[in-house]
Amino acid sequence: MNVMRNTRSIGFVGCIVALVMIVSCGEGINPARVVTNPIDVDYAFTREHQEGGREAADPVVVLFKDRYYLFPSKSYGYWSSDDMQHWTFHTNDLMPFHFYAPTAMVYRGELYWAVSFHNKVYKTSTPEDGGSWVVASDSMMPYINEPERWVVDPYFFVDDDDRVYLYWGCTQVDPIMGVELDPEAGFRAKTAPVALIPHREKVYGWECRGDKNETESPSSNEGSAMLKHDGRYYLQYAGPGTEYDSYGDGLYVGDNPLGPFEHYAGSPFSVKPGGWMTGAGHGDTFQDKYGNWWHVSSTVISQRFLFERRIGFYPVVFTKDGGMQALTDFSDYPYILPDRKVDWTKESPWTGWMDLTIGKTATASSEKNGHPASFAADNTIKTWWSAQTGKEGEWLAVDLERLCNVHAIQVNFADEDFGMYDESRDKSPYRYRVEGSRDGERWQMLFDKTENTSTRPHELLVLPKAEKLRYVRLKNTAPLTGQLSLFDLRVFGLAKGKKPAAVSEVKVQRSHDRRRFDISWPAAEGASGYFVHWGVSPDELYSAYQTLEPHLELGLFSADQEYFFRVDAFNDCGVTKGK
Repeated sequence: MNVMRNTRSIGFVGCIVALVMIVSCGEGINPARVVTNPIDVDYAFTREHQEGGREAADPVVVLFKDRYYLFPSKSYGYWSSDDMQHWTFHTNDLMPFHFYAPTAMVYRGELYWAVSFHNKVYKTSTPEDGGSWVVASDSMMPYINEPERWVVDPYFFVDDDDRVYLYWGCTQVDPIMGVELDPEAGFRAKTAPVALIPHREKVYGWECRGDKNETESPSSNEGSAMLKHDGRYYLQYAGPGTEYDSYGDGLYVGDNPLGPFEHYAGSPFSVKPGGWMTGAGHGDTFQDKYGNWWHVSSTVISQRFLFERRIGFYPVVFTKDGGMQALTDFSDYPYILPDRKVDWTKESPWTGWMDLTIGKTATASSEKNGHPASFAADNTIKTWWSAQTGKEGEWLAVDLERLCNVHAIQVNFADEDFGMYDESRDKSPYRYRVEGSRDGERWQMLFDKTENTSTRPHELLVLPKAEKLRYVRLKNTAPLTGQLSLFDLRVFGLAKGKKPAAVSEVKVQRSHDRRRFDISWPAAEGASGYFVHWGVSPDELYSAYQTLEPHLELGLFSADQEYFFRVDAFNDCGVTKGK
């Protein structure tokens, strides 16, 4: 038996802004409505990358005929759902689903779709039938008299008056562009394109490349998206690069679909630069069936290859100063999908369950060199444990160090040496058991997946009621194509005891480079980590970062903007808001 103590420093975005939780300590939660990120779909293995990793990114979501349609990059198809939880895959041979950065819109009772580097436009009235799509235009032309010029990262927007606009751009030099299209004339431009968002990395630190925006290299401003809210137009764009923890989405706001636009002071409005799952960029903002706003975006792994990514969903609030913010704080913790209209400023979707595996001991039946058991409990998706084989009987266990009320377990398979280099799905299903124990000797079955038929790598398993456990173990029950491997075996719940003391003093120093801050505070009694919150208004601190140490240095701020900060402390018993 190999025992390794996890001492890796971790971080995740955390933000509690005086929200009233829907439930308390997991009581009254309907397990059928609990989900987490990344979303649990059968991500495709990509044929271009011989490292064998999965990829899905640059998502757009459309609500069409009371059903959600999710279109990501490189997925060889798309998914549909009636509840944002259970997704069905669709594909056909007509459409280039293997290209990057698709867009979709509902226009006059039909669903339209297009993608980067491929100026055809497709449409259907029955997207639930994957083969029903037809070509709506052979050559979309946003550039007048330049039919051969490709559009990269396109985004369709239909205004209230049925006029259609296209936004695009993806370079370190050129601005985000926009133009009005004529759908009745083959999606050709009505006027010359307009430059809408320039590069301003010298002012906006988050546009500089790097996990902490530490370089002076400008972002490939990309991934534009548009929405209309209360008569104003919200033009979104991504930076500083999909491979970085700091990948996020910024915002410009205006009174017309082609501008002029003003920069939103709280940009990036969607950002998750730390934690188990990082990155929240190149996304789309949409309304669910109940009128709640959501942001869907790419998340970062980028270990086996640059574009190894997943997809996350985040609630969105509109701010008092006319901007908006995606709530990414507990987005990689279990949260509740609403079945009604919710005021996210008063009701948090978070279940209140803590990640009980952070910094805990992991043991395993075997370890592959470079992938120790501790990597399955280090709260980052960028490392993974691998057994030496994929044989039946390989296992991994986590010691929570004391009895805890366990509510859910997220199983995150890492596909080590699976040898799948194309769009393969379901060729090597994971079959396993999840067991729990109070003493490490007597084990009870928690979840039996021995008849599983899918290779969905990020399944959240929610118990019908809490179990008092100290140990959780996953055991392989059928041979795999590669080795049994886990990014993390995450256990969610609450320990009995006291929450940490409050952080009462925060010291903030702004660098000579005004885009960067150094934040520090005295260690709080009983704390295992901290959430550093910030915002441009003292009562709207929606952005956040988690660290285990009592200090943090970040460079994603605007040089000409004033900010407010607060630090919250956390442990296995919960979170204490800072003073």
